[in-house]
Amino acid sequence: MVFKGEWVIFFTILILFPSNLAKHLVLPSSYIQGILADYLLPKFYLTELLVFLLITLFSCRLWLTRSFGKRHLFLPFLLFLALFPSLGASGSISISALRLVELMLWLAFGVWVRENVDLKKDFLRIAKFLSFGVGWVSLLALVQFLLQRNVFPYYFLGEPVLYPSLPGVAKTSFFGQEVLRAYGTFPHPNVLGGVAAITVPWFLAEGYLLAAGIALLGLFVSFSRLAWVSLLLGLFLLGLLRVKKRWRAYFVAASLLAFFTLLFFLFPPSSDLTFSRRVELLQSAWAMFHSSFLSGIGLGLFTASLPHFGIPSGPTLFIQPVHNIFALVAAESGLLALVVFLALFLAAYIFGWKKQRYLMFFSLAQLTLLGLFDHYLYTLPQGLFLLSLTLGFIFSSSDEKKAN
Repeated sequence: MVFKGEWVIFFTILILFPSNLAKHLVLPSSYIQGILADYLLPKFYLTELLVFLLITLFSCRLWLTRSFGKRHLFLPFLLFLALFPSLGASGSISISALRLVELMLWLAFGVWVRENVDLKKDFLRIAKFLSFGVGWVSLLALVQFLLQRNVFPYYFLGEPVLYPSLPGVAKTSFFGQEVLRAYGTFPHPNVLGGVAAITVPWFLAEGYLLAAGIALLGLFVSFSRLAWVSLLLGLFLLGLLRVKKRWRAYFVAASLLAFFTLLFFLFPPSSDLTFSRRVELLQSAWAMFHSSFLSGIGLGLFTASLPHFGIPSGPTLFIQPVHNIFALVAAESGLLALVVFLALFLAAYIFGWKKQRYLMFFSLAQLTLLGLFDHYLYTLPQGLFLLSLTLGFIFSSSDEKKAN
């Protein structure tokens, strides 16, 4: 029996997960060539405090009911075992240790979802609360785009300071004019786009058309091209599942035509600096992995090690984690961690298909696509929330409980 307080905290997390409000700790090791690197800043997020409270209540319940079994500990222990060698290789044990705690916290969140959510019974209610979270941040993003600046101070759930004239703020061309891309409360517009891309199919599947429409507005003003491709993939897979067999060939042909047409507009031929920098980051990640393939260069220390392996070229200093979560795991934590990480994804695909949890199977495919070309699913709490929530849904043990 789940404590009522656990559900209250869980639904609060669903509403507040876009929050970027955090306490930042600036350490001497957080600077690279005199520049403060955000990835090296230890942070204590509001949402992660809520997750900690949820896991604490969950642990107390399991202890009081004497139901704390090996199944609750196996996956966290396995991942901890895989990541632990990268602590020994770390040049900054404080950053690596805090990073490990954060990853284990979100893994525990996924375990809570697995153990307590009945996907068939609870998903409609979960989608409803999630629509509030995606809805308010998408509407905030729309207002940011219209005003071309931030709406509230940072203390409104971590909304960043935004002006087109600020250096480093993401901008794009819109009808021949340079405009600010909307952030919502996220650290980057791509995160806003990724959240919308994953949740729109969920809202459509549950009949929340208004929520899906508002999320699409958030996706639009984020101008995240990769998120659009991810959404198209999710909608295509969902449509392929639901369309009648005799119409599937026509559906595939029409989808491919629409996809390549949109792809031409989303990715026009150009010498895109973003693309070349991501390639160079992949090369640096490979060099890091090759230099220490067993333990990696240290958990959370990709950007700290970047000057030794090649900073991407360009007019400005570009200090970012590699935009591929699998390459990031390999570079920071070595071969064993990469194998465990890949095994987790493979097991989720197999389990999701076997249990016919097709919507979540498709969402995992979208997340895999996003993770191949960006890092926030592994480096930011909003991305870790999406990933752990989806994995928790896929591995949900509700069927097992009914069978016993």
